Amino acid sequence: MIRTCRLIQSLFMMIHMKDLPATVTRILAITCLLIFAPLALGQGKKASPAIELGAPFGDCAIFQHGKQVPVWGWSKSGTEVTVEFAGQKKTAKAGEDGKWMVKLDALKVNAEPAEMKISEKGGKSMTLEDILVGEVWMASGQSNMQWILSKSAGRDLLKKFSEMKESELPVIREFKVTNYYAHLHPIEHAEGEWSKDFGNFSAIAFAFAHKLHGELGVPIGILNCSFSQTAIEAWTPRDGYENSKSEHNKGIKARLLETDPSTPEHKKAWNAFYEKVMAAVEQNQKIADGGENQFVDLPNNTPGNMRGNRDATWLYNARLHPVVPYAISGCIWNQGYANSGGGLTYYTNLHAMIRGWRAVWGEPELPVYFHQFYSPGNPAQSPNHPDIGGTAEMRLATWLARDIPNTGMASQIDVQGAIHYGHKIVPGQRLALHALKNQYGKKVQADGPMYRDYKVEDNKLIISFHHAEGGLLVADTAYNAVGRHDDSTGFADPKIIENGDDKVTLFYLAGEDRVWHPAKVKIEGDKVVVTSKAVKKPMGVAYGTGGIGFQPNLYNKALLPTTPFIVYDHKRVTSRDWPDAPMKIIGVELDPSSVGLVYDYRKFPILSAQFRNNCVLQADQPVTIWVQPRANTSLTQRARRSFISASTARRRTFR
Repeated sequence: MIRTCRLIQSLFMMIHMKDLPATVTRILAITCLLIFAPLALGQGKKASPAIELGAPFGDCAIFQHGKQVPVWGWSKSGTEVTVEFAGQKKTAKAGEDGKWMVKLDALKVNAEPAEMKISEKGGKSMTLEDILVGEVWMASGQSNMQWILSKSAGRDLLKKFSEMKESELPVIREFKVTNYYAHLHPIEHAEGEWSKDFGNFSAIAFAFAHKLHGELGVPIGILNCSFSQTAIEAWTPRDGYENSKSEHNKGIKARLLETDPSTPEHKKAWNAFYEKVMAAVEQNQKIADGGENQFVDLPNNTPGNMRGNRDATWLYNARLHPVVPYAISGCIWNQGYANSGGGLTYYTNLHAMIRGWRAVWGEPELPVYFHQFYSPGNPAQSPNHPDIGGTAEMRLATWLARDIPNTGMASQIDVQGAIHYGHKIVPGQRLALHALKNQYGKKVQADGPMYRDYKVEDNKLIISFHHAEGGLLVADTAYNAVGRHDDSTGFADPKIIENGDDKVTLFYLAGEDRVWHPAKVKIEGDKVVVTSKAVKKPMGVAYGTGGIGFQPNLYNKALLPTTPFIVYDHKRVTSRDWPDAPMKIIGVELDPSSVGLVYDYRKFPILSAQFRNNCVLQADQPVTIWVQPRANTSLTQRARRSFISASTARRRTFR
C-alpha cells in the first residue's frame, strides 16, 4: 500500500511538470489512473466498525479447528488489543503500522453459535456473533469456480434444501471479499462477509463442502477467492516466482520487479520507456516543423505487469491476500479458459501458484487440489481424434503437476458444456475425494485410471493403467446429465454401460508412418487391448486428448474417468517433439482455420472493434492495426509480416 502511494505521488509530480509535452502527460495520467482507479472504485461507504478487523472476521464466520487460528486487525499504534473466544484470552499490541495479531490455540469443533469479543485497552470493543468451528477451505479460480449454485445443475439441491428445516440443513458458509477484485499491489485492508445463502455460493466449492460435510459432520467454511476471465498468473503471489527455474516464470518476475518502485529494475525500465516517449515526441516535432503530418506512434506498452487489471498477481493482491493467513485446511482450484492457449506452460504456472500460496501462508505442505480442464463444446461437436494443441497440452501439464507434493488432480474430462458449463456438482465432489482420503483418512479412491505403459503382441497394443484395481468398465455421463430418462439424476454422474466396449470410439493407433487411425477396444480386467485393421504394427496409442465430454469412455470401479493420454514409441507425445504439424489423422480433413495466417489471426481475439470481416481500410494512408494478444501467445514472424503488409495496403479489405 505504501509503495502504491509513493508511485502515485511520483506520477502526479511528473504530470505537473511544466516542461513535459501534452502527449507524455496524457500517458502518465492514464498510468496513474490504472493504478489508482481500483483504490477509488473499491472504497465502500459503510460506517467504520469500532475496531477494524481483517476481512475474514465477521458475524457467521467459521474457524479452522485443530490448529492455531490467527486473528488480526488494526488499531492506533501501541494499543493493546484483547481477543476472547472459546475460553481463551489473547492479547497483542498494535505495531507502528497499526496492525496487531493474536493466535488462538487449536480449537475444538463446535457447531453451536459462539461469540468472539475484541477490545482495546481502555477503549473500544466489539463482538462477533454466530461463530462456528469446523473445516475451512480456500476456493480459487476463474468464472467456473465463481459460478453460483443457483445458475448450475445444482438447482434441484436448492429446491430440496428449501423444503428442509433450518436445523436439518448442512452447516456450510461462504466468505467473499466484497469491495475489491484486482489491485496492482497486495492489499490488507478490505471488506468481506460470510453468507449462508447456498444459491449464491460457488457451485463447485459448495459441492466440495457438501461432500465433506456429509462425511465429516462438521461445519464447513469456504473462502471464495475467485473471479471471471482471469489467468492463473493473476492468482499467483509474487512469492511464487521467487527462485523459479522456469523461463516463463523468470519473465513474469522480471516484469514484477519493473513495477516495484523500490527496485533498480523499475528505474531502468521506466527511464528507458520515458526516453522512447521523448524520442517519439521529438521526432514528431521535427515532422510537424517540416509541414508533414505522418507522425510516428508514441510508445504505450508500459513496463511491468500493467497490461490490465488481470495481469500477473493482480487478483491475488485484492481477492486473496486480504484473507492470508486465515487458518485453513487446504485449497481447491478450478481454472483453464484464460490459459488454454498456453499448453505446457501450465505446469510451471501451477508450480508457481502453489509455491506462492504456501509461502504466504507459511505452510510448505499446504494441500492444494486442482481440476483438469473439462470438455468445452456441444455433444455433437465432440472430437475423438488425437490432439496436441494448447488445450490438450494444458490438460497434460495439469496431470504432470501432480509431482507437487500434497496435491491431487480431479478430472472433469467427462463433463461437457459451454464456457460456463452447468454440471459442477460431480467435479466438486471429485475434489472432495482427495481431501477425504488425504486429510481425513477416509478409505476412498480419489484418482481415475491413468496410463502406465503398453506392450505390443502382433497387431494388438495392450495398455496397463494405474488406479485400475478391480478392473475397468465403460460408462457415460450423458444418460444422467443430458438424458431425458425417468431415472436420470440431472447431474454428470456416470452411468455404467454393460458390455459397452464397442461404444468407446476414443482410441487411436499409429504405426511407423505416424498416421493415426480409429481403433477398437476390448477391456480385459484392468487392461485394455486396442486394435485397428489399418495398423498392423502399432507403435503409438492415443485416448481422449481431443476431449471426451458426454461420450462413452473408460472408468475404474469408483466411476472416475480415465485421464487422456497420447504416447508413441513408449514416449509421451507433445507438440515440442512431434515431427508432424499438423498431426496426420486418417479421415480428418485439415481445417484451414487451424494453420497459416487464419490460425495466426485467431490467436488475437481482442482486435479493435473496427477491424472485422468486410471492413474497408483507407487508401493512400498508413493504417495501424492494433490488438491485445491472448495470454501466453506470441505473434509469429509470418503474422508480423502480414500486419506490416496490411499497414501499407491500398484499397485492401482486411479479412
